[in-house]
Amino acid sequence: MRVNLSGLHATAEHTGNILRHITNHWVSCCVYTAARLNIAEILSSGPLDITTLAAETGTHAPSLHRMLKLLAANGVFAEQTLGVFVNTPDSIALIGDIEGSMKAFLLAEMGEFYTPWGNLIDSVRTGKTAFDEHYGMNLWDFYKKNAGEGQNFMKAMTALTSFLSPAIIDKYDFSAFKTIIDVGGSNGSLLTAILRNTPGPSGIVFDVPYVVEQTAALLAADPQLRHRSSAVSGNFFEQVPAGADAYLLKMIIHDWDDEDSVRILSVVSRAMKEDSKILIVDGVIPEGNTNHGAKFMDVNMLVVTGGKERTVAEFDELFRRSGLRLTRVIDLDITEVSIVEGEKI
Repeated sequence: MRVNLSGLHATAEHTGNILRHITNHWVSCCVYTAARLNIAEILSSGPLDITTLAAETGTHAPSLHRMLKLLAANGVFAEQTLGVFVNTPDSIALIGDIEGSMKAFLLAEMGEFYTPWGNLIDSVRTGKTAFDEHYGMNLWDFYKKNAGEGQNFMKAMTALTSFLSPAIIDKYDFSAFKTIIDVGGSNGSLLTAILRNTPGPSGIVFDVPYVVEQTAALLAADPQLRHRSSAVSGNFFEQVPAGADAYLLKMIIHDWDDEDSVRILSVVSRAMKEDSKILIVDGVIPEGNTNHGAKFMDVNMLVVTGGKERTVAEFDELFRRSGLRLTRVIDLDITEVSIVEGEKI
């Protein structure tokens, strides 16, 4: 089909908008490089000159200086005086193993996910998962075979949970439940946050055996929660513990396509009591073209897991097919996730 393009032109404003989208990628690459070099950790003791930083990181000082100047221009680090750099509030979030750190998430997104994202066009053309096509295996098999990246991914999910938990706890009252099961709960960071803020319930973290082994040790070592929490291993495609008051699935369903999601939800539905609640914590895509956190994660799921974020209508259909009824959607003070609540039909 031939299109007549005569008379069309891009204004300076809109050309500039596209240019910013392009150069944002360059900034992301610089942030990743700084994280890999542990620059935020090195600067945590105070300002350092570029020569010392280069020696500490094993890098070429002039090249490191050029990169840090770009980052400083974007609020990640600051050049205190010529060639002397310090941390900023943004760069502190690159320090690993502190509350609120985004380092592990960054290392995953710009590490093993980087090339698959570069192959997004293949996913758009075929509907296949770029990660699977690139590595010849799905994400979960990749982490089984690459323990270091798998451990980092668990840290990334813990950091993301720390970001999400306050908004979840603020908007949902968990005090009516006696028992909460965190399905696919990894190290139990969301469940333990709920239990610390809600005196009544007890909780179970349910996940695959190699995850649960570590989680059980963490829970047993917590004097505040060890009598109210435990970890159980299994496969949520086959069975989950029955009879709990609430089944919590945080960022689980979005990892899977509709057929696999129905399999998981049907297993949970069979385990639920008549008055149990199911709580899906996932992005909920709004209608229209507003900028929204769920839309970012939706394309990430296309590239990495083969799953998707969903609209309210799509969740309603998944629930119906799984023997569940959607009762309400609770929007949070952040757009990345909402709480989709349901019960047995």
